[in-house]
Amino acid sequence: MLFVSDSPSSHEKLIDAIRAIREYEFQVIPVQESVQRNPQEVSRLVREHGPDILLVRPTVRTAVGNIGNIPVSMGALDIPVVLLPVNLDLIMMDTDLVAAMRTRGANAILANSEAHAVELLKILAVPRILAGRQALIFGRPFDSTSVPMGHLNADRVYARTGLRIRYRPVDDLMPLLETVDDAAALKEMERWKKEAARVLEPSDRTVLDAARLYLLLRSLVEKERLAAVSIDCLSFSFSGDPPLPLPCLAFTRLRDEGVTAPCEADVCALLTSMVLQEISRKPAYQCNVSEVDFRKSTAVLRHCVAPVRWMGAEAPPLEYNLRDYHGMGKGATVEVQFPAGFDVTLGLFSKDLESFVLWPGRTQARVSDIESSPVPNAPASSAGIRKYCSNQLAVKFKDIEQLQQRLAGCHHVLIAGTYEKAIREEMTRMGVGVIGPSDMSSPS
Repeated sequence: MLFVSDSPSSHEKLIDAIRAIREYEFQVIPVQESVQRNPQEVSRLVREHGPDILLVRPTVRTAVGNIGNIPVSMGALDIPVVLLPVNLDLIMMDTDLVAAMRTRGANAILANSEAHAVELLKILAVPRILAGRQALIFGRPFDSTSVPMGHLNADRVYARTGLRIRYRPVDDLMPLLETVDDAAALKEMERWKKEAARVLEPSDRTVLDAARLYLLLRSLVEKERLAAVSIDCLSFSFSGDPPLPLPCLAFTRLRDEGVTAPCEADVCALLTSMVLQEISRKPAYQCNVSEVDFRKSTAVLRHCVAPVRWMGAEAPPLEYNLRDYHGMGKGATVEVQFPAGFDVTLGLFSKDLESFVLWPGRTQARVSDIESSPVPNAPASSAGIRKYCSNQLAVKFKDIEQLQQRLAGCHHVLIAGTYEKAIREEMTRMGVGVIGPSDMSSPS
């Protein structure tokens, strides 16, 4: 850790406290330099020493000159910067400096005391949870059919999270399906049928095809050491003759096994699912917030893919039926029975990766309505098509009106349990702001 101050010798107590951190062995490099007078030199020192963290305790005075040159020189630093004001009762210029550095992409954090600075260093010493991980998406780069992210790119995702995302055409999967072992696929099909409470619409052939896709994706995960895999499934799922098996069952199984498998090549949902699954050690339910009821303070969360092991590997699996895809006579999905009365966490990265929506909730009992038809008096040819996805879950949230205005996209991600502290710490490491209610306790 590089410690820059106008007078490092005046802060021996702080340096000793950092070196005394038990969880990690901090090597502190104290440097005497004026951040306000010579920010270029501070940036040069960072390049020279290559620290993991920069701690700055600057003397910032308007009488010395404009501070605008500091973020210009230091805003591009790719390591966390903790700024500890010298005068803790006059922090105005320090807060302005931190805000200006953030606008230039720096992960700049303002400490409130020496003790707070030490706690921040403990948090920042932990590697980002996605650092060194890889994800593979089949589809057009950052151009999902349903959730395009043209403003993002692989470098920006990596800079923020440490995750490497690669893309391949969906068509690349087609010839690979022919290499899947028939006996293994048959065994996986029989497992799905045996463990289901009921098999309603899907035929054996449909479930077998879904099993083949799962085995293929599983082999790619193992061969290429992937932490996540996704497919731009909405590019073909509603077509009359999809070129691939619909991936719903494959994604359910992968999530239950600890692999992030978000729907629809949604990058923000992928990143969110990875973070929440790593923290909770439970599979995530990627869902649409399809309706909000202000009076009941509830939202209905729907999607066709849901994990069976949503409560965790040690808990009993959720009971499920095997259904087809939206009543269209193709594809296979699970229809799980979510439990009521459990605390949950809803989250999603914003589309610019600058913030993270974090909202606690509690699951509610609700009568299933998935058999609803798409429109009243639908023609006979469409009478069997279901308006809603196979899974639906009602969740009670605090400050529901605020939540509706803070929704960050088409999909959000729900996990069982509450993990506010761990999530906030991870967002601190990534330089991401947290958006949530003032009271983060679960609703009664």
